[in-house]
Amino acid sequence: MEIQLERMLLQILMTLFPFVLYLVLANGKISDMKSKVIFGITCVFTIILSLSFAVHMDKGGILDLRLIPIYLAYIYGGNLLGIIISVFYIVVRLCIGGSEIAPVLVAIIIMGVILYGKQSLFFSWKLRKKVMTSTLFLSVTLALHYIIGSIVLKISITSNIMIILSLFIFSNAVVVFLLIYLIESQLEKRSLQQEIQNAEKFNVIGQLAASVAHEIRNPMTSIRGFMQILHSSNRISISEKEYIKICIDEVDRANGIIADYLALGKNHSSEVSKLDVVREIKMAIRSLSSFATLNNVQLNFSNLIPIYINGNSQRVQQLFINLIKNGIEATNDNGIIDIEVSTDEKHVYITISDNGEGMSKEAADNFGLPFYSTKEKGTGLGLMVSRQIIEEMHGTITVNSTKGIGTILKLTFPRSKI
Repeated sequence: MEIQLERMLLQILMTLFPFVLYLVLANGKISDMKSKVIFGITCVFTIILSLSFAVHMDKGGILDLRLIPIYLAYIYGGNLLGIIISVFYIVVRLCIGGSEIAPVLVAIIIMGVILYGKQSLFFSWKLRKKVMTSTLFLSVTLALHYIIGSIVLKISITSNIMIILSLFIFSNAVVVFLLIYLIESQLEKRSLQQEIQNAEKFNVIGQLAASVAHEIRNPMTSIRGFMQILHSSNRISISEKEYIKICIDEVDRANGIIADYLALGKNHSSEVSKLDVVREIKMAIRSLSSFATLNNVQLNFSNLIPIYINGNSQRVQQLFINLIKNGIEATNDNGIIDIEVSTDEKHVYITISDNGEGMSKEAADNFGLPFYSTKEKGTGLGLMVSRQIIEEMHGTITVNSTKGIGTILKLTFPRSKI
C-alpha cells in the first residue's frame, strides 16, 4: 500500500483549521451554551473534513483523525456534546460504508466510557499534564484500535502498513498536542484578561474609598449619636422610638458599608504573620454563634490540630466572618454549614458548604465582583473585601453552587513555611 503523505498532511491541516478559526472568533470562550453549540459545530465540521481527506487502505479500511474532535468534544463541551459528536461520526461512517465499522464503534464507545464525567479531573491538571495525558491517551487508543481492526479485517501487518499506521498515530499525537496547547493558552489568556479587568475595578473603588469614605463617616457618627439621645428620651412615644431605632440600624448598616470601602482602600499585604487557621475559624464561629442561633443555623467545625498559614489575623477574621455570615443568610430554617480544613505539603484547603438556596451559574461566576449581590439590600462589598483578602494571601477561591441545593466554597492558601 502506498504511503499517501500529502493526504495525511491535508488531514492535519483540515483538523487544525476549524479549531483555530473557532478560537479566533469565539475568543477562547467555551463556557456558555452558545459557545458550546459553536464548538460542537466546529467538531462536526472537523469530522466532515477529516473524512473527506481520509486515507483509504486495502479491504475497505479508512484512516482519519476522527478521534480528536470526539475527544475535544467530551473534554471541553461536556458529556452531552461528546455523545452527540460520537453519534454523528458513527452515522456518517455508516453512510460512507467500509469494512472497518465494528472496530470504529468499539473504539468510540470505549473512549466515551473512559472520558464520561472526567472533565473536572482534566481541568484540575496543569497545562503540561493536560497536553501529555491527552497525547498519550489518543496514541494508545489509536494503537489498540488499529490492532483490533487488523485482526477483524485479517490484514497482515507488513512493514509498509506499520509505517503508515505509525505515521497516523504520530499525526494524531501532534494535532491533539497542538490543539490542547492552543485551547488552554487561549483560556488562560481570557482568564488573565478577566483578572486584569477585575483588578482595575478594585483599584478604582479603592481610590474612591480613600478619598470619600472618611468624609462620609464623620457626619454619620454624629447622626447616630443624636439618634441615640432621642431614643433614650421620655418625651417621645413608643412608635416614634421604633422609627428612631430603624434609623439607627440603617445608619449602622451605612457605616458597615463605609467600613468595607475603607478596607478596600487599604493594602494589608505586608502585615502578615504565622496564623493557626483552625483557631481563626473557631474565633469567627464564636463571633457568629448568636447570629447563627437567631437564624436557626447549625455551624459544624471539628478540626482540632493546628494548621498554619501566613496572613493578617484581623483580615483573616474578616474573611471567615464574611463568608460564613453569607452562608448563614443564604440558608433557611434548620440550615447547616459545614467547615473543613485539610492540608498537604504545600497548601491548606478550606471548604465552607451550606444547604441553602444556592446560586445560579451567573451569580457563581460573579461571586465577589464589585457591586454584584443577590441580596435585596446587599452591595456585594463584603464579598469584594473577602476576595481582596484572598488575593493578598496569594490564595484562590472556587464556587460550586446548585440552585435549591446549596453552595460549596473552596479556598486554597499556601501553607506557612515560617
